[in-house]
Amino acid sequence: MNQSPSGSDIKEFLRLLGDGERIFRMLHLEDLDGVNLNLRKCDLQGSRLKEARLGHANLSNSIVNGCCFQQALLWGADLSGIQAINTFWQEADLSGSRMQGADFRGSLMHRCCFRGVVAANSQWHESRLVEADFRSGLDQLTDLGESDFENADLSFALLQGANLHGANLKGCCLYGADFSKADLREADLSGCDLRETKIEETQLCGTKFDGTIFPRSFSF
Repeated sequence: MNQSPSGSDIKEFLRLLGDGERIFRMLHLEDLDGVNLNLRKCDLQGSRLKEARLGHANLSNSIVNGCCFQQALLWGADLSGIQAINTFWQEADLSGSRMQGADFRGSLMHRCCFRGVVAANSQWHESRLVEADFRSGLDQLTDLGESDFENADLSFALLQGANLHGANLKGCCLYGADFSKADLREADLSGCDLRETKIEETQLCGTKFDGTIFPRSFSF
């Protein structure tokens, strides 16, 4: 049985978590101070964690489908294998987080900070990532290798220098996006419109361009 606390009773939530409970659905845990908190394999579906502080928390292999993490702080958190379909992360800070194999399909992630994330083989299909910042951190290259962004909205996203080797970007909206000096080798940009996309000094060896629209001045 789900023993999750009702309303915003954060103390009760932390007590049950310490007792080994892992199922916490539809909670209101806004402004939670969860730095270094262990939420590994927790089921938090439908919960509201707006402005929660989860820096260096462990959410690996947790289920957070439908959750709201708007303006939450998750810098350096472990989100590897997280199931986060149709979630809300507007203006959240996930810089330096580990996201290998994470599933963010259909999520709203406007103006999120992903600087220096390690997110190889992650899923972003149809997510809205307008003005998201994927630039590398001071000591960590942003790794999005083999990730799936098909049909995502990356308008005005910052991806300078990011590793997107083998990534799927088919049908993405890339208006105003910046891929300068990024690694797009063997990536799939089929069906994309690059006329308003910055791709200066970008690595494009083996990149797929079926039906891609290029700016007039572009040359390989």
